[in-house]
Amino acid sequence: MRQEVKELAFAIEYYKSLEKLKDAEWNAPLKEGSWTIAECVGHLYMWDRYYYDHAISKLPHEKLTLVEHDYDEFNRLAAEYAHHITQHDLLKKAVEVRRDIIEKLEKLSDAEYEKKYEDRFRPKGFAISFSDHDTHHQDQIDAALARLNG
Repeated sequence: MRQEVKELAFAIEYYKSLEKLKDAEWNAPLKEGSWTIAECVGHLYMWDRYYYDHAISKLPHEKLTLVEHDYDEFNRLAAEYAHHITQHDLLKKAVEVRRDIIEKLEKLSDAEYEKKYEDRFRPKGFAISFSDHDTHHQDQIDAALARLNG
């Protein structure tokens, strides 16, 4: 497995580790005035879902359907989504879409993985960027849980 994709795969075990959270932990804010852990997972899931549906699933031969977003609004809706789904179901969906991403990226040839599609999407760049994004939010979640559990 490519190193960048292997780093994306870490999220699967991380999501599974969150299954044991109690409601008070799941709904705890990352910090004062911030998203809850649930909302953060909703955010991660919705971005994975978006990039899978509009770019990764289409590689290497279909036209991408990526569009410009109001990121604040997308993030607001993603966080809100977490309030309309159970913890179990959200984590299950997050694991499933991440597995789909990994499977599709691993099926690409090296040239397809390195290629820039429609002058705006590069699978390798996505993997690096989203691995960093995961780490940022996982660190926030871990810090929130550490504060809660002293």
